[in-house]
Amino acid sequence: MSEERSNHKTAPVIERPAHPPDYHVMVLLVDDQAMVCEAVRRALTNQPDIDLHYCADAREAISLANQIKPTVILQDLVMPGIDGLTLVSQFRANPTTKDTPIIVLSTNENPQVKGQAFAMGANDYLVKLPDKIEIAARIRYHSKAYLNLVQRDAAYRALRESQQQLIESNSALIAANQKLEEATIAKSEFLANMSHEIRTPMNGVIGMTALLLDTELTDEQREYVEATRSSADALLTIINDILDFSKIESGKLELERHPFELHTCIEEALDLLAPKAAEKQLDLAYFVEDAIPKILVSDVTRLRQILVNLIGNAVKFTHHGEVVIEVTPAARGARILEPGHGHDTDFIRHPEQWLLHFSVRDTGIGIPVDRQNRLFKSFQQVDTSTTRHYGGTGLGLAICKRLAELMGGKIWVESAAGKGATFHFTILASAAAATAPPSWQSAQPQLAGRRLLVVEDNATNQRIMKHRAEQWGMVVEQAAHSQDVLGLLGQSQPFHAAILDLQLPDMEGLALAEQIRQQPAGRHLPVLLLSSVRLRADDTRPAQAGIAGLVYKPLRPAQLLDALCRAMSIQLQREKKAPSAPSLDTEFARRLPLRLLLADDNPINQKVGLSVLLKLGYRADVAQNGLEVLKALEQKVYDILFLDVQMPEMDGLETARQISQRWPAEKRPRIIAMTGNALLGDREKCLQAGMDDYISKPVRIGELQAALERWGPLRVHAPDTSFFRRPKLPPADSLLDLTIIAELREMPPTDGISMLRELVDLFLDGAPQRIAQISKAIDDPPNLAFYAHALKSMSLNLGARRIVEISQKLEEMGRAGNVAEARSLLKELEITFDQTKAHLLPLRDS
Repeated sequence: MSEERSNHKTAPVIERPAHPPDYHVMVLLVDDQAMVCEAVRRALTNQPDIDLHYCADAREAISLANQIKPTVILQDLVMPGIDGLTLVSQFRANPTTKDTPIIVLSTNENPQVKGQAFAMGANDYLVKLPDKIEIAARIRYHSKAYLNLVQRDAAYRALRESQQQLIESNSALIAANQKLEEATIAKSEFLANMSHEIRTPMNGVIGMTALLLDTELTDEQREYVEATRSSADALLTIINDILDFSKIESGKLELERHPFELHTCIEEALDLLAPKAAEKQLDLAYFVEDAIPKILVSDVTRLRQILVNLIGNAVKFTHHGEVVIEVTPAARGARILEPGHGHDTDFIRHPEQWLLHFSVRDTGIGIPVDRQNRLFKSFQQVDTSTTRHYGGTGLGLAICKRLAELMGGKIWVESAAGKGATFHFTILASAAAATAPPSWQSAQPQLAGRRLLVVEDNATNQRIMKHRAEQWGMVVEQAAHSQDVLGLLGQSQPFHAAILDLQLPDMEGLALAEQIRQQPAGRHLPVLLLSSVRLRADDTRPAQAGIAGLVYKPLRPAQLLDALCRAMSIQLQREKKAPSAPSLDTEFARRLPLRLLLADDNPINQKVGLSVLLKLGYRADVAQNGLEVLKALEQKVYDILFLDVQMPEMDGLETARQISQRWPAEKRPRIIAMTGNALLGDREKCLQAGMDDYISKPVRIGELQAALERWGPLRVHAPDTSFFRRPKLPPADSLLDLTIIAELREMPPTDGISMLRELVDLFLDGAPQRIAQISKAIDDPPNLAFYAHALKSMSLNLGARRIVEISQKLEEMGRAGNVAEARSLLKELEITFDQTKAHLLPLRDS
């Protein structure tokens, strides 16, 4: 224990050692009696971890405490110059000692004094002089509690500072990421916009060069124009790559889901690259496992884009050999609903999900293993020499990677330098639970047992033709060279047909065909020619060689089967035709006259809907969105509204709610919902919104006619028996100009609808609205004149002479500002309209 003293005569001098001892308890004793200090010092002599500081002058206690920062304070209550309780309150007011434990030493055992000490902030109270064990224990207890408090506060402050730093760092990181994201989006949007702006004039360049090539040009001019078109095509390909990449980067690329035939998709992709492959004398082939359904549902456009890119690369980097596409099922199972989505009609129709594995294999230059990690990165190619020699943006594979991932799969490559490359990718596609396979995937009884000779040097094409022919029940013999053919023809069992490759390694196929014709077994043998190159129509060599038909590479199973059957004069078993579509009833509108409104924002859907309704005899009006529907209903009365559910500005559900609120059931049209994404719960949603019926897209003619038959009769008004109690109608010629009626009847119909009928419908729809407007403006001369003039013009076109006369009078009253007699004329106008309508309705359908 160390000790320092201070009294009221000498200021304390605190000397801190350069290396303080290992202690953690520091005691400040404030007492004017030296004997107390000596007693406490002796009590703590054997406590090496307790450091004692003594202050004899209470007035210097605060200053000394600020210097040494004690962990516990011992002080007397009775001291000269200052009251002990006052000193306690001063310690508590001092920031350095406000939490330091204070133990009061006093000879006074009065409980009231003790209470005052505790009230002022003391932590403990000891009667002088306490036992040395007790005083050491109390000092340690209070010091430990105080040090724990100090450490806890320090840790809390450090934690708060660390949290604040973390918050600031995270805020800075979020701000930086946001700026980076905004910059990325801005860059992608700029690229997309610029690609569009550049592609528009490029299309003009390409179109004009195509037109120029159709004109008379010199050889030199044609060479220049073809070079221009080739450069423009290359530039447009680059622009399209940038456009697709920017769409993906900015998140604007949306996948579509439509049914498609996988074989057709692959064949279309191969057709685009077949001319280039033929130039390089490459074999193109594809094979799809028969287990994969004929019809799949996915984004066929993006799948074709991946295939064209990969096949194009394979053709580009392959100088001899083949490019082969294979498709196998990697996995299959029931579709799983995405979170937040219900059972839609697509889910019901296509409940099965397939993970398809595509591979594009070539025999080209290959890719070094150490450079394969650069393949799927944007704007990167294997090396700079490839960029110079082969060209390209370096975006194609990056786009393929993003598209494959968007379609639920992935992409990878297997390759080595000089050993070709195989690009693999997978996608998810759905299919119906029971899709009828095409006829060429089934056995063909008419071909069973027939022998087929295949002469082809390409092993892949051999395998494909052998597989298909044996699937159809044929017996296949194969040869890779022309010298093997004559030996096979000499066998005891004759062949029923032969397929010869046009480009054999040792002899051209046409020359081999002529040799076959010279053999007794081949004189009448049906021979098919397999070729990568389209032969000219005026090429007489196949006919001279007795070729029965041509089969073009890449091999198509349907084409191969058809060619074999034709060559052998065998009737091909065609696929069963689907039942014929319901015939359109052109008299439907005459039997059920209705006023129709079609609401759809898609121009193609509008065209389809209007065309079908027109063939039924209806001329429907069109609205682009819900707002236009409401506006149309305010201007005209409709019997039936075909309403798309998903439209911009105001969707179908909200539109139906608005109609139900604005018009009573007997005054509003029947609403039939039409939508392409039909969920099981959508019918209930539509009915709750106020719709009357529900048709899912694609709309079938039968369903459309059935809906019209269900709801149309409810909108055709029942005969008004009160007619027989009414006064006799005035003659028609007093209300109508029958000469104009006759002229309108003689005018040729438009789209099967007579001009008279069309004008009568327009008049009967528009006149009531004009009469209602006249009624509202009966006391407003300017508007009265305006609406009366509009009704007069409408009536003149149809020859409604009496309505014209009354409208003329109302117009004159409005212009003169004298409307005193207007109400009586309005009543006469309403009666005259009813009488005119009664005459027009029979004339309309005459």
